[in-house]
Amino acid sequence: MFDFAWWHFFHPGKDEIRCMHPHILRAAPVTTFAGHPMNSRTGSFVTIAKTSTHFYLTAILLFGLAAFGGGAANATEPVDIRIPVRESEFDTVQSCHNDSNPDCRSCLAANGSSVSLAMYSILRKSLTTGGLVTNVLILPSPNSERSRKLIKDGLADIKVDWDFNIDPNPSVLKSAPILRRGEIAKGIYVSHDTFARSSMTPISDANLMRAVSIRNWQLDWKVLENLAPASLISAVTIEQMYALINAGRADFTLLEFANGPDMVRRYRDIRLFPMPGVKVILPASKHFMVSRHIPEVQKVITALNAGIETLHRNGFIHQCLVNSGIINERVKDWTALNPLASPIDGYTGQPTQ
Repeated sequence: MFDFAWWHFFHPGKDEIRCMHPHILRAAPVTTFAGHPMNSRTGSFVTIAKTSTHFYLTAILLFGLAAFGGGAANATEPVDIRIPVRESEFDTVQSCHNDSNPDCRSCLAANGSSVSLAMYSILRKSLTTGGLVTNVLILPSPNSERSRKLIKDGLADIKVDWDFNIDPNPSVLKSAPILRRGEIAKGIYVSHDTFARSSMTPISDANLMRAVSIRNWQLDWKVLENLAPASLISAVTIEQMYALINAGRADFTLLEFANGPDMVRRYRDIRLFPMPGVKVILPASKHFMVSRHIPEVQKVITALNAGIETLHRNGFIHQCLVNSGIINERVKDWTALNPLASPIDGYTGQPTQ
């Protein structure tokens, strides 16, 4: 894209700028690279000023093209999409983002990927498949709450979130579901002693067990309340949650199934084991939260939804979810302790427009 930002005057004898008696008037175009445009949303740019005498005719030609064909050029100009990425996984996503080899974004089983990398890959593929030319930029964020605020304030554009966090927010739109309701399950994670006893007496409910979780984990907490355990303890940190179970002051918590052969979860020197044969369904769906501050946001959400639909059909999204451990196919046939789980607070997985 060429912007004629200033005029240079050329004197054939002196070859100096702004000579008092110029002989030739010529334009010096500034080339702005699409990947680094300067605007209120990105704040950075790279320019190259062309001032060679031989560039004169080319500049005039380009000026004419810009004047008469600007509409066609702008139609394919990339849309900047800024996505917040969890700081703990930022380096992994950034490395893939800067890698010219697309394999790291293909969710191949041999590679394995973090949750953030899987969602980054799904977002890029969805936008491209939906026919939108984009320039994706990644921003570090300490946690989900901070990422939501960045989206709300227009300082970031798209992130993945639960439906119940998106629906009440008037400053965002909700894409078609990435994770559909009922696709996500968690395990009943217990200490080694409880795990050993469970092999002899499999559980059919959690009514006689003491649960522990973190109250700010809204979805997990609601699921645990509906399971009606003997008691429900609120821990302040993950470390405390593990420690309470290890010390025998609580019996179980809900955790994602680990990818290892035994699916054991570890925190420092404490190990928790999934109760065999049972799982709980998370009664919510995950979507892209899309900021309404994005220019031509309807074009973005339309492309995103079209891409998501295609990637569900061809299996790419499922492949990413399995490869990142979000879905563990080894527990597909395990018994759900809450098979009729209802949506949290009545929210649904329907996209917004």
